[in-house]
Amino acid sequence: MACIGEKLIQIAEDNPGRIAIETKEGIISYRDFYQSIQSLQGKLAKKLSDIKGKRVGFLLPNSPRWLELFIAISSCGGIAIPFDPKWKLAQLYDVIGDAEPDLIIYDSIFGDRFEKMEAVSISELEANAPADGKQGHADDHDPFYIGYTSGTTGRPKGFIRSHASWADCFSVGQEVFSLYEADRILCPGPLVHSHFLYAAVQSLHIGATLYLTDTFEAGEVWGLLQKSDITVLYIVPTMFEALNRVRKGETAPTLQALISSGAKWAEPSKQEAVQVFPNASVHEFYGASELSFVSYRNVEEALPDGAIGTPFPEVELAIFSNEGKRVQKGEVGSLFVKSPWTFDGYLNLPEETEKVFAGDWATVGDLAFENEAGHFILVGRKQNMIISGGLNIYPEEVEQAIRKHTAIEEVVVKGVADDYWREKVVAFVTAAKDESLMIEEIKAHLADFLPKYKCPKEWYELEAFPYTSSGKIARKKLQIPLRSE
Repeated sequence: MACIGEKLIQIAEDNPGRIAIETKEGIISYRDFYQSIQSLQGKLAKKLSDIKGKRVGFLLPNSPRWLELFIAISSCGGIAIPFDPKWKLAQLYDVIGDAEPDLIIYDSIFGDRFEKMEAVSISELEANAPADGKQGHADDHDPFYIGYTSGTTGRPKGFIRSHASWADCFSVGQEVFSLYEADRILCPGPLVHSHFLYAAVQSLHIGATLYLTDTFEAGEVWGLLQKSDITVLYIVPTMFEALNRVRKGETAPTLQALISSGAKWAEPSKQEAVQVFPNASVHEFYGASELSFVSYRNVEEALPDGAIGTPFPEVELAIFSNEGKRVQKGEVGSLFVKSPWTFDGYLNLPEETEKVFAGDWATVGDLAFENEAGHFILVGRKQNMIISGGLNIYPEEVEQAIRKHTAIEEVVVKGVADDYWREKVVAFVTAAKDESLMIEEIKAHLADFLPKYKCPKEWYELEAFPYTSSGKIARKKLQIPLRSE
C-alpha cells in the first residue's frame, strides 16, 4: 500500500535536477518541487497545529503551486478540497457549507470571493514561519482528497478518495499506457477535475516531466505539440475537436501516446485523431471519479460501437438487473465494477452512497449489456433514460445514430415532459463546419438506423452547446426555447 507523495522523496534524492514541472514561465526540478512541498507542510502545521484529518479547501490558478499545495496537504495527513474557479459564488458557498473545511486558502486574484468568510491568502500562508518538529503523517487508508462532480445532471456531490485508491493504481496505469520516467506529459486541462489531476499526480510519482498550461487554449497546446518534445497528451474529446480546428492540416508526429476520457468520443473523431497523431497510440478509457480506471481500448481496435474495451488489471465487470441478479448476455442492466480502487463514498450523502455500492460491487448508473463475444457495450445512463409511450429509449443510442450524418457537429437527445407521450424525444444539434442542417434529410437518414419511436419528435439547432468546466456538455442547461405568441 502507498500514499500520495511518498515516491517524491526518493525521486528528489536520487534525481534532484530532473525536471518535475515545466510551464511557459520556466522549469521546476524535483528537488525544488519537494522542498516547496515541505515548506508548505511546515506552514500548514503552524496554521492548523495538527493537520491529521483536517480539511483544507483552496482556490488557486492552474499552476505548479496548485500541485505543491495539494500534495503538501494530502501527504501529511490532511484532506485537500480543490475549488473550481468557474463556480458561481453561490455554488462556491454551497460547497464550502457542505465540506466545512477547517482552513480555506486562496490566491489574491480570487480574494473578492472570500471577503465574507474566514480564509487566508496563499501569500499570507507563505509569509508565516514554518512549525518546528513533526508535521503529520498519512496512512494508506486515510482520505486525502474530496473532489466535487461537475454537475452535468444535478447538484455536485463531494466524492471521497483514500490514498491507496490512487497511489496503488499509478503503477497499473503506467503499465497499461506504457508510461516512462523519460516521458514529457502534457495535461492541458483544469487540475480541479480528477481526470487531469490524476494524470498530473501520476506523472510526478513515476518521475516524468509534467507540462502544465494556465488554461486550455487550442492554439497554444497545438504549438507545444509542434515545438516541444511532448510524448504523452491527456485530453477530453472536446479538446481534440478544438485542436483539430486549429492545426491547419498539420500533424503531430512526435507524440507517442494520447489518452482520452471524461465523455463519449465520437467514432469519426477517434479515427481522425489517429491521422493527426500518426505515431501515437490513441487510447480511450472508461472510468469515473467514484470508480477510477475501469477499462481501456486502443481506438484502432475493431470493437462494436459502445464497447468499453479491456478491464484494467484487478477490475471485474458484471451486469445486474434492478433486482440485483446477473442478467443474461444481450440483456440490458446496470454495469457494476469490482475494483480495489473505488471511492469511500459521497460526503454527507449516505443514501446516495448506498446507491453506488452492492456488497463488493459498485456502479455509477451506466446501463450496458454483454454481447455473445464477451464485450461490454454501454447503452446510456439510467438517469438519462427516456420512457416515451411506455417504451425505454436510451438517448446515447439515438445520439450515436444522429452523429453518423456528416452535417452534424454535436448532438444531445433528451426527454421532455409531454401530456400524450409522458416524455417526448427531442434533439439539440449543432452543424459541422460549412454544413447546413436539413432536418428532413437527417430524419430520413435516421430511418436507416432506428425504429420510428426512438426518433426525435422535435429538433432544435444551436449555435453552440453549454459546457461544464471539465469539457462535458451541460445537459441540464439545455431547455426547449420558449415560443413567442
